[in-house]
Amino acid sequence: SHDLKTPVAKIAGIADILRVQYPNEPRQKELLNDIVGSTKELNNFITSILDLTKIESRNIILRVESKDINTLIEQSVDKLKFEANEQEMKIETELEPLYPIKIDPVLINRVLSNLIGNAIKYAGKGSLVTVKSWDDEDWVYVEIKDSGKGMKEEDLEYIFDKFYRVKNDDSHKIKGSGLGLYLVKYFIELHHGAISVASVVGEGTTFTVKLKNE
Repeated sequence: SHDLKTPVAKIAGIADILRVQYPNEPRQKELLNDIVGSTKELNNFITSILDLTKIESRNIILRVESKDINTLIEQSVDKLKFEANEQEMKIETELEPLYPIKIDPVLINRVLSNLIGNAIKYAGKGSLVTVKSWDDEDWVYVEIKDSGKGMKEEDLEYIFDKFYRVKNDDSHKIKGSGLGLYLVKYFIELHHGAISVASVVGEGTTFTVKLKNE
């Protein structure tokens, strides 16, 4: 992990210094932005492959803490606001007061960042992303809903499969490993929870996560 991530971080750091601290012509700035963006994609891909390796070697251990999931949601939204603004998108939250639950905050952060990040990447410019939370006696629910392009019914059957990517004219331009939702489902099921998806072409997509309320 260290051997893979260190040179990628170094490339990103140098490109960022060149971009911020030195005068650049528009084309130079554009190329440096591409380098920074590409290193971010590569880092995400490395992380996903390492997680897959841990899963297949049964080497993922839950490090459980008592956490208010609303706090994790707010942190994920804050991190992704810049990306949303670049896509002229708005993220709204409707979070009911919740008691802390026993979760691995690192893994659940990954789940939330992936689901909200996907909504920003795939919904399309100008879409609205809404993140809701609520609970009942048995479960805590988190819903990530977008008003974007939606998916066909045949894609929904395979969307959590390893390396599966939705194939259409818009999505093929967006880079990804096809591992994000596979890992999301695995991390949620490690917590004895569940995830479901509903989508209508032209209207948007909704992911609903259920985690044990304990």
